[in-house]
Amino acid sequence: MEFKQFLQIHQYQLASIPESLWEPLFQKLGQDLFDAGEYLELHYGDPLDKYSLHVKKEGGLKKHGDIFLVDHAWTTKPETSRAQLLDNPQLVERLCSMMDISVEDQAEPEEGTAAGEAGETVNKNPDLEVDQSMIELVASQGNVSEHRAKTALQNENGDVIAALMSLTLHPDHDAEGLQRLEETIGGQVKRDKEAKAAEWKKQEIINRIMSEMWKYSQTYEYAVVDPSGQTKKESAWYIMDEVGSSMAHSDTPNCVCAPFIYVGRGTVSYSIIYPIQDIPKGGALTRDFVPADIKDPIARKAYLSIYNDGMDAAELIVVYESDKLEDNQVQPFDQPFTTALTRTEPSKVNRKLRLYTTTEWVATNCKLPNVELVDSEDQADLLWFSQDFKDFEKLTKGQKINQLENESCVTFKHNLAALVKAAYGTVSWSSTTYNLTTELAPFVGHYFWNEEHEHRNLWICKPWNMARGLQITIQEELAPLVRLRDTGPKIVQEYIQTPVLYEGRKFDLRYIVLLKQTHKVEGDPSQGYEFQLMVYKMFWIRLANQPFELEDFDNYEKHFTVMNYGNYNLTQLLYTKFIENFEKEHSEKKKWSTIQADINEAIKAIFAAAVVKPQPLGLGAQDKAHAYEGFSVYGIDVMLKDDCQPVVVEVNFSPDCTRACKYDPEFLNNILTVVDPRAGDVNKALDAFNVL
Repeated sequence: MEFKQFLQIHQYQLASIPESLWEPLFQKLGQDLFDAGEYLELHYGDPLDKYSLHVKKEGGLKKHGDIFLVDHAWTTKPETSRAQLLDNPQLVERLCSMMDISVEDQAEPEEGTAAGEAGETVNKNPDLEVDQSMIELVASQGNVSEHRAKTALQNENGDVIAALMSLTLHPDHDAEGLQRLEETIGGQVKRDKEAKAAEWKKQEIINRIMSEMWKYSQTYEYAVVDPSGQTKKESAWYIMDEVGSSMAHSDTPNCVCAPFIYVGRGTVSYSIIYPIQDIPKGGALTRDFVPADIKDPIARKAYLSIYNDGMDAAELIVVYESDKLEDNQVQPFDQPFTTALTRTEPSKVNRKLRLYTTTEWVATNCKLPNVELVDSEDQADLLWFSQDFKDFEKLTKGQKINQLENESCVTFKHNLAALVKAAYGTVSWSSTTYNLTTELAPFVGHYFWNEEHEHRNLWICKPWNMARGLQITIQEELAPLVRLRDTGPKIVQEYIQTPVLYEGRKFDLRYIVLLKQTHKVEGDPSQGYEFQLMVYKMFWIRLANQPFELEDFDNYEKHFTVMNYGNYNLTQLLYTKFIENFEKEHSEKKKWSTIQADINEAIKAIFAAAVVKPQPLGLGAQDKAHAYEGFSVYGIDVMLKDDCQPVVVEVNFSPDCTRACKYDPEFLNNILTVVDPRAGDVNKALDAFNVL
């Protein structure tokens, strides 16, 4: 590759690098030259209690005087990192050295101990947990069933020799018989214990690496083309080699360290280091660990808390407590909805209602004789788009569209949280939520407050605007929650630790909500609007596939409920059967009618705030006159806490209602008729809704 071509291909990456370093960088990339060792050296315990990187060159390094390539020791994704470590012991050894991790040789912690008297058939100690491999061993050597073997082990507090003695030796056995038994079994037991200890140590080391990796990892984005031909961005996490990983943090760094994707012999990712100050011989090389977008001093302290063991925890807790106090200082407002329109609906016209749609499930399931599909937006009375619509000013008098301006105020997770907080403060029907872009400090303060008050920290991290369970992770530790913000806008929410379960499994409920905006006087927006909000009575249930427990948070089928977009078993359950079974299983709790009323009130509260609050916080739906009328269909996901308190998890834009149409063939027809009564019998259609 020629230098000119190099500049053209890498121009966007080179823009932030001093021009004087472009040619040296080109030469080193071309030769794959790692020459940092000629200028730099590693120190341990000077001045930090870990490795640090220092100048060894006589005369030191000059500002913009050179540039160094740094290799990447490990490139990974959080969801695959554990599997990679299990398959690569050499990588584990290298990372342990870099991260200064050691695990002392020791036996696996005992699973439990209990006192009890031995018995031949009566189990005196049934609560003692025993290892399945030990049960199988005793059953085999003692020639008994696994049930009897387990009972013997429990009665002997897990002692294999004693258990076998109780099953096979006569009470007046001699010492020689006991010795033979010990020789036969002892070696196998010892080997099994050693294997278990080795496996425990291996897992413990990997757990330590998984915990520490967030202090060493960096990230970059790259583009991929999905099977549909669409280009999307993905994030890679990487750990630099021993040189790059040894750089210390400074608020006033003397070096820049950044990833560089070289397109030469294929595509190779490196990091580059160059000095932005003169650094004398012996001086430590430093970089700023905090992303450039974080400017606020207290937010910087929040970010750095994962590197300095929470040095500023007390100050951050004060930020959290102040933020919480402000939540309780909100003003009430009137509900804006009407249960019946004052405007007289127009009489039916001779022609059919014309529908233009880009939404596949709408086009497929529209069966009303009074509705016809048209190919042009200009011809349509009613427009239904699956993609975000922007050209509202082009809509004409009498047209209706399935979107409202600025509805991202409820469909983007961070906006929904901000709306609820501004309108109501802290409420029982919404999980505590933080926008990691704007609320990092109060979140980290909340985390430390939980630690101080011995509350378990368990948080779920989500992208602002993705559905279907994409890029969602559950975390107990602070470091991954803070660092995941580096891969794009994220929120964190308190994980519901005690949900109501259905047959032992976690579930959530998907409701379809219709928000309708109508001119009080037909065709005259100057007279204002009326708003109707209604919830479709039929909902559907999304069930996890495995029993719920507060562990194993990487297990998708235990902690997540969206099963229809991957290779998972999907449980189909009618809402009427769910209600019947739920009331039987939880007969001591509230009746479903009461729970449903609480769900409806939570949904109503969200959209009342959206209608009333001006843009950008809300829809600003009453602030602007326009010739068209709007409506929108949302998918609302709801969970129930163990006291049956509903929690609105999220509001989804343009939900895929294919499943709803299968459950209820009249689903779409009812929505269309309520939106525009010219489509059918509006009174019949309204029977399918709860009007709020």
